This record gives sequence, structure tokens and C-alpha cells, in this order.
Amino acid sequence: MTNRLKEKLVNGQRPLGTFVQLGGTAIVECLALAGLDYIILDTEHGPGDVGSVLPQLIAAERHGLTPLVRLQDGSRASIMRMLDSGAQGLVLPFVNSVQEAQQLVRYGKYAPLGERGFGPARGSGFTHAAGVQDLGSYLDACNREILLLPQCETRACLEHIEDIVGVPGVDGILVGPFDLSIALGRPGAFADAAFQAALARILAACQQTGKFCFIYADRKTARHRFDQGFDSVATSVDTLECIAAYQALVTEVRG
Repeated sequence: MTNRLKEKLVNGQRPLGTFVQLGGTAIVECLALAGLDYIILDTEHGPGDVGSVLPQLIAAERHGLTPLVRLQDGSRASIMRMLDSGAQGLVLPFVNSVQEAQQLVRYGKYAPLGERGFGPARGSGFTHAAGVQDLGSYLDACNREILLLPQCETRACLEHIEDIVGVPGVDGILVGPFDLSIALGRPGAFADAAFQAALARILAACQQTGKFCFIYADRKTARHRFDQGFDSVATSVDTLECIAAYQALVTEVRG
């Protein structure tokens, strides 16, 4: 298996993604046609679950769009079921400790990195995917290609970021700037010196360990985040872009 998003990251292509909260496969197809590199199906703030996410994973794969999932929580069931359904990466929100990052790896990576269970699920082509018959090599490929990204959005995560990003099996960090700014007592003050220092610390921790650093950003700041050194930007949310597009349409038609 090959994770196109990881391949682009390794090649320094600075992939661009977005968060998806809308249900159904049509929105996934539209985002693929728009030229995005990946999507993050949001089951934390959005209404999705494994049943509704499954057809979206299939649609993304068919259109060459790498699908990640932001989990509801870090339980074994949440992690395993999304990976078994075909998610090519997981984002774990609200991480506060090294132990939580280790648990993500424990349930999200096969031995020797973790303890992920193997079964005849869609992610393995119900054990008929290419390479599965050489099981050891297949498990190594899954460990290598599937991205596990703790989300840094709390003060505790920031305080332990060097240790969290250094956990073997953690592939990188996704910064949640809104919640991080709130945790720092500066809601939405992204130009504040303390917030900028926090971003610099997270970036440095990722760069020193050779891990990927993702961040959420709106369209006004996305290019700036790339210039700051972030490997990837997840830009906006499908719901927000839908509202903005139709607001512009209404303004244009009504004058």
C-alpha cells in the first residue's frame, strides 16, 4: 500500500487538505475535483461515525484523495474500526500526555510498534489486498504508510510536545490553533507573542525529530503557515466554504 499524502510530504510538496463535516459522498467527490490532496473526515465536531464515514473513504480512494479521520476519542474501538474501514491516517484530538500518544500508537500500529489487531476488514481488502499473503511485509507497510497525528491544542500537550512527538510510531502533529490560543488565555489572538512562540516550539520539536507538522488555517493565513515551515495545511471546513460561496452568490445576484 502507498499513502499518497505521505509520499507528497516526504517529497516536500506541501500538500493541502480540508476538514469535512458534511455527510455523503458527493462532497468528497467535489473536493477531489477541486484539486485537494487530502481530507480529514471530522467525527469529533461533525456528526459522522464509522457507518457514515465508510462510503466517504471509498469515494476518496476512487478519486485519488487521501482520507484521514479525526477521531471521536482514543479508544481501541475508535482507532481500530476507522483503520479497518480504510482510513489512511488518524488525528487524535485533545491530547494532553505522552501516554495518550502512546495509546494511539498501541492501537493504531501493528507489532512491533503497537498492538493493532488484524482481521478480514475492508482496510486489508478482506485479506485479499495486494501483499497481504506476505503478512509480515504487509503489516510493516501499514505501519510505514498510515499516519498517526496527535493534535496539539492544549497547554499540557504544548508543555510536553517534545516527548509526545518523539513517541515511536507517532508520524507528526496537527496544530489546532483556535483551541491552543484559548488554552493559552489568548482566544483567537494568533499574532500574540505567546501564541507565536508556541507555534515555533511545536515546529522545532517536529523538525528535530523528523516528524511532519500539520496545522489548521483559514484561506487568509494558509500560505503564511507554509512560509513558516509547516509541512501541510488543512485549510478551512467544507461547511464554512459552502456558506461563504453561497453568500457571495447571493450578493452577486441581488447586488
